[in-house]
Amino acid sequence: MWRSLWPTIDRFSLHHFRYIVNQLREIRVVDKRNREVVLDLLQSIVEIVTYGDRHDPAIFECFMEFQVLAEFVRILKIGGNSGIEAALLQYLSIMIQNVENEHAIYYCFSNGYINSVISHHYEFDGGDLIPYYVSFLRTVSGKIGRDTICLLVKVHQDTAISLPLYDEALKFANHGEKMIQIAVRALTLNIYSVADEMVYQFLTTPTASAYFSSLILNLKNKCLHVDAIINGVKESFHEKKRELLSETDRILDDFYYLKDILCIPEQRLNKLVTENIVNMLILPMLLTLLNNRLSNDTGLSAITCLYVLCRLLQVFDGTNLVNVIGSAVLFSFMPPNVTDAAESVVSARLEQVNGLAVCYQEGEEMVDLQHEGAENFMMNYVLKHSLEFTELSSCFDSSPLENSENEWGGIFSCIFSRNHSLMLGSLMLLFTVADSKDLHYQLAAKIGFSQVKTASEMIGSTVAGHIQKIVNQLLKVLASEPPLSVPILLHAAWFLRKLLVFLDQKLEDNDCHLFKTSYEGSCGRLYEEFDRCWFDYIPDVLKSEWANCKTALEESSQSKDPFFLLELASIQNPPSGNTGPAFDWQRMVDCVKVFVLHLQLKPFIFGGDPFDNPLANLKNSYLAQSGKRYPSDLSLASFGSEVALGSGIPCKIAFSGAGTRDIYVIPIAREISGKLLLVERHPLHSRKGVVIAIAPLAGLDPKIDEEHPTWLLVHLRDFEPRLRSDETKTLDSHTSLPEQGRWILGFLSAKDCKAAFSVILEETRKQRSFVENLVAPVLEEKLFK
Repeated sequence: MWRSLWPTIDRFSLHHFRYIVNQLREIRVVDKRNREVVLDLLQSIVEIVTYGDRHDPAIFECFMEFQVLAEFVRILKIGGNSGIEAALLQYLSIMIQNVENEHAIYYCFSNGYINSVISHHYEFDGGDLIPYYVSFLRTVSGKIGRDTICLLVKVHQDTAISLPLYDEALKFANHGEKMIQIAVRALTLNIYSVADEMVYQFLTTPTASAYFSSLILNLKNKCLHVDAIINGVKESFHEKKRELLSETDRILDDFYYLKDILCIPEQRLNKLVTENIVNMLILPMLLTLLNNRLSNDTGLSAITCLYVLCRLLQVFDGTNLVNVIGSAVLFSFMPPNVTDAAESVVSARLEQVNGLAVCYQEGEEMVDLQHEGAENFMMNYVLKHSLEFTELSSCFDSSPLENSENEWGGIFSCIFSRNHSLMLGSLMLLFTVADSKDLHYQLAAKIGFSQVKTASEMIGSTVAGHIQKIVNQLLKVLASEPPLSVPILLHAAWFLRKLLVFLDQKLEDNDCHLFKTSYEGSCGRLYEEFDRCWFDYIPDVLKSEWANCKTALEESSQSKDPFFLLELASIQNPPSGNTGPAFDWQRMVDCVKVFVLHLQLKPFIFGGDPFDNPLANLKNSYLAQSGKRYPSDLSLASFGSEVALGSGIPCKIAFSGAGTRDIYVIPIAREISGKLLLVERHPLHSRKGVVIAIAPLAGLDPKIDEEHPTWLLVHLRDFEPRLRSDETKTLDSHTSLPEQGRWILGFLSAKDCKAAFSVILEETRKQRSFVENLVAPVLEEKLFK
């Protein structure tokens, strides 16, 4: 509307620009009546300035001469309740983002105009102003450099007292909208990357540096929230898992943000952030573990501590945090009988762990970390003091092997805990430390899992005994009766395989016996599944689980997600009496998975090629049999197929909404496939019929009704997995059943009913026999060759 009244001149000319600016300067009040006119003027100014930055320097000279930014600030102040702020911030963001001339950028940041816009009093309650404001701040931060950031600093007596861009942005650091949080963090990283001496001095003063401690406090609150989710009693496991994934993603975001800060080459900033991480996060968590407590004074559980420490080590590569954690973990396995009072033990361990942080800080002050060789100096300094801490008591001179398992302290008491989640979590922490490329070689030697050749001579009998005892503990987990949950067994197998790779000598007879017992138990439980409703899927599941388990067991410590610790802590014992095809299916898959785990561990214990797949012959044998074709093969019949009625037994069945229908029952088993066909006589061919429904033989469990000897009851698997896309075994969806999960077949006589019952059992036996013979070579494979 307003633009239609403008003179018909070149929109991007200097003359037109002056005209637009003069129109804006005449505005004395902004209200709802002239709001759109003012916005048109602001938009035109931004468009012309952006054009002039690239094509006509005279336009920006005019921009400075007329002090147009001052006009933006004035319009902002007289805007009142017109709701003009969001659009004005957006236009300013567009202009600053698109201006490329360094002289123009320098001018924009001069004279305090940008600070005036930043510090303006905005009404953020309600509406959508916050995203525009934060976006404006982020845009400004993207244009600052070492020569321009000083223009945004407020100074008193040569000392920075405020940086409005930073101060105002931090007010939204914990905003509920994730995109706003991301924008604020991007802004802070932009400032940290270009800050000069004066700004760094400001950022590390107590007032401004409180941001870093608040980051860690918020991170700890997220960890407490993780604990609350784990201990919640109302949510199902799947609901818990979804919430845990969301919360741990937030924790991971915080870690990567902190890592980005540490990657900025500024010693003061690095030291400040590292101190906050160590003193407020790492040390309290280590105290929980090293004091052998399930939770610390803040209520944080040991499982969550283990998860966070493992995740931290995986994210913060290239830093010395791994050596701080490694030192604390390895030099603090202090037997509880070292003092008479448990309180003294806690105090001693507190002194040890705090001492590590103190000596690390002292080492930093003694050397410039940017000088060559400073890293080795720092680590040797920390290790020296770590060894001094271990000499505080004679208990450190004794080998852990000389003590019984319940006398081990520190991380090793957690490893030998009866709590399997705590045991696996402690091992995960130890393995994550050991696998870190930044672990000092002396610490690597102490752990004993390192492949560093120069440290091999330092791995003595104590470390070997370490591993032997842990292996024994893991074998006991595998051989537990009744069997533990499959997730626990899977992760225990992962740790066991890793340790067996590093262990040169053969296992003791007792350990071999434990594995043999566990292996035979897994075979026995799998054999039992041949008498249950999912035996026809066992070959398929064996092949699929071989690949799944191999991938899981070969995963490295650095890539293994410690989230499994939270899952294990969240899993509740399934209620007894669970029944149904879905439950039976999961039990069968679990049995197969545990058996395959044993197959893949066997070469590492008794020798052999770990890459040799004993299921390869099973696959070839199955394919060879499946390739055969037989004349008039009823096993190939599908819904709507025409089949011969010769072997069918007549009966009746009542479908809902369709009344009673005369049909023929034809059970047929061919190798691994078994079906029960319901066939209706063809209207034109008396000896042929049309298949109207199909059910798998496996799981039918036929029974003759005691009160009605002519009724045959068969149960259907109403849950059907799909493992292979080339073959389906599902009940046809076109059929409506008289009762979900069950068919009632009515025969002409009790004799016919018994005949159908016998034929179904016989065909099921043939199918089961074929599957057993197919899998038998794998199940009967000897442990010793």
